[in-house]
Parts: sequence; structure tokens; C-alpha cells
Amino acid sequence: MAETFLTLTNKTLVRMNEVELTSSNFSSPRGIQSQSQTAVNEAIRYINQREFGYPFNHATNSSTLTAGVSRYALPTSTKYIDYNTARIKKNETLSASGNNLSILNYNEYVSKDYANQEDEVESTTLNGSHSSSVTTLTLTSSTGFDSSGTVHIGSEQVTYTGVLGNDITGCTRGANSTTAALHASGTTVTQFEDGGVPKFIVRTPDNKYLLYPYPDKAYTLAFDYYTFPSDLSAHGDTTTVPDRFAAVIIDGAVAFVYQYRGELQQYQLNFERFEQGIKNIQTLSVNKYDYVRSYMIESPYGSSNPVLRVS
Repeated sequence: MAETFLTLTNKTLVRMNEVELTSSNFSSPRGIQSQSQTAVNEAIRYINQREFGYPFNHATNSSTLTAGVSRYALPTSTKYIDYNTARIKKNETLSASGNNLSILNYNEYVSKDYANQEDEVESTTLNGSHSSSVTTLTLTSSTGFDSSGTVHIGSEQVTYTGVLGNDITGCTRGANSTTAALHASGTTVTQFEDGGVPKFIVRTPDNKYLLYPYPDKAYTLAFDYYTFPSDLSAHGDTTTVPDRFAAVIIDGAVAFVYQYRGELQQYQLNFERFEQGIKNIQTLSVNKYDYVRSYMIESPYGSSNPVLRVS
């Protein structure tokens, strides 16, 4: 059975010789019960803060790029991106053969005038939703757009023959072998001359990422990254930390409860055990040394409170 917020809290309370919670009263804890809930989350956060590359926090991002857009936000709860894994996926329809991206330093991106690419793109949004058949598109602003030309909306290209106020008129939908589609209000509309298949990825100071050159089509970008999980909340919530390391979480939670209560000797004793447990997690999950032959879980407190033994 998977360890839940309830079971981790109760195992902490058992170690403290305190009354356990149930699923019914978990949302209304009292005193040390509340402290134990807080301590479980603090222990999990501490474990996750100690290492960037835990495999149990690994995820893969795969997102469709927007033509003409060079800056992108990171996935929610991202702790660390492995930029070495950034790649454009193969797509024969878009004439994308698939390629790995090289990492470009942000200062180099600016100093070599690569950043000028961002001034080449005009961008606005649709004002209102538009079906796949309409031949007049209403923009939030047409400022900077050519009097005739091509715009990009998602994976669709639209050619147009005129601009009237904030409307582009005489539209040919699904131009250049793309597919006409319904677009919601607020969808990004871009116009640009160059672009191409991105070759470089750049980490920005504001914790986003840039692509150079900016995409001229709706390519798919993929990369590996590591998350920083949210705190547990409901009694049935589970942590990304594998169940075989539950004893380490409990050691940490017990230590933090003693710290909350000002019992520093007990805090120090349990925290040292907690720190050793984290080192064992790192050895088994990240380093994977050849001499690690076993990760049997045994316990000096009984089978319900195992600890990690590395041999």
C-alpha cells in the first residue's frame, strides 16, 4: 500500500507516542497532530532541496512552439532543466528532421546581437474567437503589421490583402499547406520575415528560456527536467519520494517536531539519522555506485518504521 499523508503523519505520531489521526479527523488536527503534518511536509521539502537530480522527480516536457515566439515560460514547479536534452522533434509535415539544441549563454546571446531577432517579430492577439472559414480577422492591435502579407496563428498560416483598423481582410485560411482552424479570443498572432528551426536554447535571467532562431513553424520542443513537488494537503495525497524511503521522511518529521517543541537533544539525534538517510537516498537513487548491492529496509522500531540499510 502506498504511503499517504495520513500514514506518514501517523507513523510520526507513533514515534512520538501520540494519538493517531483518521481520514475523518485529518483536516482538523490538534496540537502535536498538526505539528506532525507540518513536519512531514518539511521533511519532504528538505529531501527534495538536497538534490537536483532525483529520478523520482524527473519529467519530460513536450510542447508545441508558437511561430515567431522566442521566449517561453518553464513548466510549473520546475526545479532544474537539463538543457543538454533540449531537442526539436522530428516532424516530416513541418520538414523538421529532428535535432538537438546547443546551449547558448545569455550574455553571448545579447552581445552577438542574436537578441535583435526579437525586434523582427510583430505580435498581438485575436480580439474574439474566429472560425476556420472567416476571411476577416479582428486583432487587438494591428500596429506594426504590414498592409498585406502573412500572419501565423498557432500552426496555421493566414495570408491577407488588406488592413482596416484592427481588422486584416481578404484572408486566405490555411495558407502554405497549413490547416485552417478555429482560434479562441486571446490567441497569439505573429508576423515575421525570418526564423527557422531553432538551433540554440538560452536560459534567461528571469528563469525562462529563449530559442534562436525563433521558430517559423509550430515545431515540437522536448527536454528533460526535474520538478519541485507541491506540499501534501489531503489525507490521501502521496509524495514522489518512493515508499521504500518512507523511514527517512519519518526520521525527518520526528526531528522537526522535536525542534518545534524545543527538545533540541532529541531533535539533534533524529536529525542526524535523517541526514544519513538522505545520503543513502542519494547513493541509491542518483549515484548508483556498483558496490551498492542491496537496499533492504529494516527497522530498529519494528516493521512499521523501517530504515534504510546500504550494503
